[in-house]
Amino acid sequence: MIKLQYFYYLLMFACFVNSLFYLNIKRIKILALLLLISIITETIVEVYMSKGLNYYKFYHIFNILEYSLITLSLIEGINLKPVKKLMLYSIPVFINGALLISLTVQGWEQMPSMSNSIEGLLIITWCIIALWCIEPNDDRSIFRQPSFWFIMAFFIYFICTLPFNGIFNYLITVKAHYNKTKALFSLINSVSNYLLYIFLLIGFSLYRWKKSTPQ
Repeated sequence: MIKLQYFYYLLMFACFVNSLFYLNIKRIKILALLLLISIITETIVEVYMSKGLNYYKFYHIFNILEYSLITLSLIEGINLKPVKKLMLYSIPVFINGALLISLTVQGWEQMPSMSNSIEGLLIITWCIIALWCIEPNDDRSIFRQPSFWFIMAFFIYFICTLPFNGIFNYLITVKAHYNKTKALFSLINSVSNYLLYIFLLIGFSLYRWKKSTPQ
């Protein structure tokens, strides 16, 4: 299971390196920042895990940054002004809500499963809208458009992780299920991250294809 986790770290790093070639594109600039924050967070978590220290507090902060950046990246492909405003307004609302939950409901020593669930529901909603808003700007099919793969990357990731993240804290408190819960969480998280970063890599590769195609 540990090897699976390290493999998606490699995919994450590969995505970050690829993103650096397209920083002139606003959406990619946002994704590059998200990937950099992800790498830093996972590095810190690995250090804390190796020392047997609680690391969930870093995910409380990461969730806030992750939601904000993913939402901003999805806004780039949406042409409905009321929806764009709603998405923008949702960012400070989510930040305040997530902090309130961390301070009053789920402490910093617990997995922020409630914030994860709210984030997942919102991102899935934005992804569905973003998919609806994709407009063909040339003769390529939707599967040859980078935006499609970026949207699907987040959509599939949150669809896969949302059901389990919501009940993680409950299951892990049941001693009989502790080891199974940890193993299942690692498996679901790893596979979901594989799909996330593979889809992002496909999106980056299509930008490269588009750039190399004669106009």
